[in-house]
Amino acid sequence: MKMCVAALPAVLTVIVGMAAGQQPGAAPARYANAVIAREPAPHVRLSSALMVCDEELVSGHWVNRYWTSTGQIKPDFHLTGQAERRAGLPVDSFQLGIEGQDLAGTWQWVQAEQKTAAADHVETIVELRSTARPITVRLHTQLTGGPVMARWLEIVNTGNKPTAITRVSPWSGLLWETDGYTERVAARSETPFEVATAKLDDWGREGAWAFDPVANGTVTAQGTRGKSGWGHPTFFARNRATGEWFVASLAWSGNWALHVTGAADEAHNRARLFFDLGPAAADPVLRVIEPAETVKSPETHLLLLRSDLDHVIQALHEHVRRDVLLPPVPGREYQIESNHRGYIVDHESEAGLKREIDIAAAMGAEEFLIDAGWYGPEPNRWADNVGDWYAGAWLPRDVTPVREYARQKGLLFGLWAEVESVGAASKLRQQHPDWILTRNGEPVAGGRQLDLSNPAVEAWVEAEIARMIQKYDLDMYRLDYNNTVEQGGNRLRDGFLENTQWRHVEALYRIFDHIHQRFPRVILQNCAGGGGRLDYGILHRFHNTELSDWLRAPRGLKILNGMTWLLPPEILLRTFGTESGGLEGDGDIDLQLRATLLARPIFRGISPTLEELNPLLAQKIRDGAAEFKQTIRPIMVSSRVYHHTPVVPMMEPSPWVVLEYATPDARRAVAGLFRTAQSGDPVFRFYPRGLDLSRNYAVKFSNSGQTVEMRGAELLQSGIPVRLDAALTSELLIFDAR
Repeated sequence: MKMCVAALPAVLTVIVGMAAGQQPGAAPARYANAVIAREPAPHVRLSSALMVCDEELVSGHWVNRYWTSTGQIKPDFHLTGQAERRAGLPVDSFQLGIEGQDLAGTWQWVQAEQKTAAADHVETIVELRSTARPITVRLHTQLTGGPVMARWLEIVNTGNKPTAITRVSPWSGLLWETDGYTERVAARSETPFEVATAKLDDWGREGAWAFDPVANGTVTAQGTRGKSGWGHPTFFARNRATGEWFVASLAWSGNWALHVTGAADEAHNRARLFFDLGPAAADPVLRVIEPAETVKSPETHLLLLRSDLDHVIQALHEHVRRDVLLPPVPGREYQIESNHRGYIVDHESEAGLKREIDIAAAMGAEEFLIDAGWYGPEPNRWADNVGDWYAGAWLPRDVTPVREYARQKGLLFGLWAEVESVGAASKLRQQHPDWILTRNGEPVAGGRQLDLSNPAVEAWVEAEIARMIQKYDLDMYRLDYNNTVEQGGNRLRDGFLENTQWRHVEALYRIFDHIHQRFPRVILQNCAGGGGRLDYGILHRFHNTELSDWLRAPRGLKILNGMTWLLPPEILLRTFGTESGGLEGDGDIDLQLRATLLARPIFRGISPTLEELNPLLAQKIRDGAAEFKQTIRPIMVSSRVYHHTPVVPMMEPSPWVVLEYATPDARRAVAGLFRTAQSGDPVFRFYPRGLDLSRNYAVKFSNSGQTVEMRGAELLQSGIPVRLDAALTSELLIFDAR
């Protein structure tokens, strides 16, 4: 269904997926409703689940009239005088700067369109024209049926000469206008709002969420690494006066900036919260637009929910599983992976790789990946060889015999290639010095970065990925991205100094959209020096992703704890093995294994050979792999995740990290309790949150192997005391309904 609305005398509504009462354990009820009206002023009302957003055109500004989290629609007479009260405030629902000019206040209504989209979504498209510049904007808003909406802009140059985007925030403006807040919080000692952002943006430190109070001031965060970064273009905002949450996440794999501003007026008993979130660049221009060209902005995903943090996170996971990620490849879902980077790094050989396959198969892995080091002209220089994607002389029969050996052992086969990079030893760098990214004429990242804003480079990269997939008949392709290009490249284009990151991201997304279309059964795995690109934009093109290669406890556990705020655990790759130096001394084997079994495991560096593998260690690993397949994986996939220690300091001691995964029907659950420092109480009283009061459960204590039967009501009300006396030890609890 598709309708255009140019001059509506009345109201037009599209409703999808109206939900009746919901049974316990059923999938979340979904509802999407879009209303467009022309009178008394052009406006739209968007409903997704119980999330309502009402926007209108006021004096050339497209603004939010109100949000509600209860599904209720405000009567118009309650909004009388609102525009006058908000005059001069940053209430525009999107921001766009062209050649340095803010176009807010210049918009005229053109038309509106709405349609049902894939998976019973509703999409609205509001078209506005600027009176100041030859620019038309189409605001696309997708209603998912859950408490998340997504918005992006199509920006059209309707003029006869090139112009330039200098600022864009696809969604912005007023989130809350909370009247009477002093009746619910102590105004002089407490703030109505608090905002969580990722406080660290370094390798091995993602997921470092911390809350800041916001009364009269601004919380800022930014990504400056030339990719979305080990920080994240996301904020969590909590309204302590109403019990509501907003989460905004920018689906963008380049640099970005966000601002969340509070304005608490105690005299008038009113508190407001504003935000903007968009791509950023060190150069004057984000993106040049040619005449008649249409450019799509990044998407902003926005959640509004009146609940607790657990349910906010679960709603985000449902959205990611349903609307962000590529769907799992049937028959190739959530495997245990093994990777050769342990004992033969930069000393790869056919015999060595086959030894790794023997170990992988013996330990219960389901997929084998050849990682960095299989390609290029010079041995033992994996980082400098990137760009020459042919097998090195140390693999004289190429990769094919290794693939065949893996398949004989019952394993899927995958290959690693860091295709955005070009190494110092590569022939590609000698043949195409013009393909290297530059900034002010100088190479970026030591000359190791290809310039994907060059169409010839984009075409070559896509062709190389396709060639490797076809030549080696890959079951899985692993993308890595170890460069940190900081400000990125730039060049003069049509008289404007344009940063190259926007075009780089556009090219990257196009490449993997095409690759997935051509090879739908190939698993696409995302990695960027570990967790350097975990935004929803890149993940829309991939099936799973790796967190940072930093695996050592306790920080590795804190990374998993933090990143499962945004991403479901079954797609997050974590490594067990000796690839990370010092890991073998961090905690006992049970803790090391459980830290990976509560995500998606990769085995790296189990033993130099199968013969040298300690049989006691081998049995531990095999038992862990079997427990993952038989118990943890069936629970974890589509699980509801509960964070019993949601905020932990990343770089300081904290006593516990505790995660619980429960099936949606509350029949099964698994909980990992990790003692992460010697400080604090050695006893953690664990209160399960994902169980059913009315059921009985068999509770298995994995450390002792003992099982007891307990009533759900007793578990939820009295809890289970778990004692761990030593740091870097753990307990795994398994709950099965009787």
